[in-house]
Amino acid sequence: MLVFLMVIENEEVRSKLERIYISYKKDALWTAYNILKDEQEAEDVVQEAIIKISSIIEKIDTIECNKTRGLFVIIVRNLSINIYNRRKQISPTPYDEKIELQSEDLSLEEEIIRLDQAKLIAEKLEEINPSYADILTLKYYHEYSNSEISKLLNITEGNIRARLHRAKRAIKGILEQEVDFVEFKQ
Repeated sequence: MLVFLMVIENEEVRSKLERIYISYKKDALWTAYNILKDEQEAEDVVQEAIIKISSIIEKIDTIECNKTRGLFVIIVRNLSINIYNRRKQISPTPYDEKIELQSEDLSLEEEIIRLDQAKLIAEKLEEINPSYADILTLKYYHEYSNSEISKLLNITEGNIRARLHRAKRAIKGILEQEVDFVEFKQ
């Protein structure tokens, strides 16, 4: 990791990457190790994730926030799953990222509504396939393009579009079931 960071000439970029690495290394290693069950591979995945983040570092404003941590963990999880799948095994990984919205110029009432919506969405994301939840999080919470997500997760843009479509359909189905249940109850 040190060699990679030494190659970066821009001091600000190097500093941001170092802070991300130091701040979230423990979470990232834990995530990778839980999937791979190999300490060395987990460390390699974390380093590869830092390299991937270096390509989008200009979009990261704040290091010490759940949004940056979530992005780092999603990249680590997907890289780990790719390695795990190369070993011809299946790995179920629960989606445990919570979406936390940050308000800008909202009234207290609007902020409460937004937080309730975010909580509902986070709960529903836990009910769908983790790969779909990751794609939705990267697309709509982190606001990455399909091309950027494709590069981050090492899958084709066509696959990104397909997963987005399936994810939206899954979320819609879950929400429709909930609405039908509430209407039936009344």
